[in-house]
Amino acid sequence: MKWISLILICLCCLSCGKTEKKRRTLGYKGAAKNNPFLAAERLLSESGAEVESLHGLSEFDDETAMVFLPTSSINTVGRAKRLLGWVEEGGHLVVMLEGGERRGMDFVKEPSNRSFFDSEIEQPGIDYLLDELGVQLSDWDHERSDSGSDPSDLDTDEWEALKEADRVLLGSEQSEMMLQGEPMTIHHWSDQGLVYPEVYEHEYGSGEGTDTDQYRYLSVTYDQGRVTWLTDARPFRNRYIGYADHARFLEELVDLSQPGKIVFSSGDGDGLLSLLWRHFPLFMTALIVAVAFWLWRHLPRFGPQQDIRDDGLREYSSQVQGIGRFLWHHKRDDSMLVAMRATVNRSLSLQPGASQEGVFEQLSEKSGLPVEGVIEAMTRERIHDPGAMVRVTKNLQLIGNTLLKN
Repeated sequence: MKWISLILICLCCLSCGKTEKKRRTLGYKGAAKNNPFLAAERLLSESGAEVESLHGLSEFDDETAMVFLPTSSINTVGRAKRLLGWVEEGGHLVVMLEGGERRGMDFVKEPSNRSFFDSEIEQPGIDYLLDELGVQLSDWDHERSDSGSDPSDLDTDEWEALKEADRVLLGSEQSEMMLQGEPMTIHHWSDQGLVYPEVYEHEYGSGEGTDTDQYRYLSVTYDQGRVTWLTDARPFRNRYIGYADHARFLEELVDLSQPGKIVFSSGDGDGLLSLLWRHFPLFMTALIVAVAFWLWRHLPRFGPQQDIRDDGLREYSSQVQGIGRFLWHHKRDDSMLVAMRATVNRSLSLQPGASQEGVFEQLSEKSGLPVEGVIEAMTRERIHDPGAMVRVTKNLQLIGNTLLKN
């Protein structure tokens, strides 16, 4: 026992060391945690624009002027053709090749977000858009700006010790973009670029690489509309939109669109129910009403079950009535009639001079019922009509009472 006490005392002494607190950034709370473009949406809403956040694709009607889509929303050729058809009518499509998904954590040392470039899943919809618009993808020699030193040189504690303003742009590259106003400074982290032969009037490119036809951001016209390519959409996310000229970049990009609603898509594809609701609303409404009626008809009533009272006994007639209602509700008419028919058969076998031949005629003669009525009472099954059930029961009672009197 002494040795055990000594060991316990040593363990307690070893566990009395000082604790060290370390700072760990968890990110945003509330709505900003689930929507990385919440700040961009509120910025546009405060400027008077109508902004909507969707979990699937937009309706692409005349009221929608601009749509921000990640690559996961354009995963089929049919969807890409539908988008281009909307663009031809004057819509502005913004394709976020990287950093456009709502999933992903920005408050880490080296943020990563689902990207079209590093995805192993083929996306023919994006390939169709690239071919249709004459745009190609290319590797980009990423050169970090002065404020964008390599975050991999820092350990986690050193990165956490930095102020947010000093660490937010770590690892980024700086490009210059000019739309309709003054030149803007944009930061990005992607290692990919866009190749476009020549930027025509009302088309814009930014961040030229080693080749004059290589761009970071590209906005080209298509019929009456416009398609803007973002190799990195992080400047529009909550954590980065307040730095450099990212907010002004978003506002001037919106100014290239026609007046109307602006939609931010989450990247989730349209499900079967959403497609049915969009194209067959009357059918879906009728289906919901039918399901609600079926549940109301078949599910038990709500409320706690009542216990059987111990201070009294139920009358025999009420018990029989309850059993009858239960069997009739569950369509077990055979269980309701089998006992009465067995009683008639036993009474008939006890009759003197009774024979198995002409049973129905004997019962008809003794009860005064027609032979058809006796046959129905003794043999009919699956009775679902209440009137027929009452008739069969009365005839069986009459037959049984007649045999008992004899």
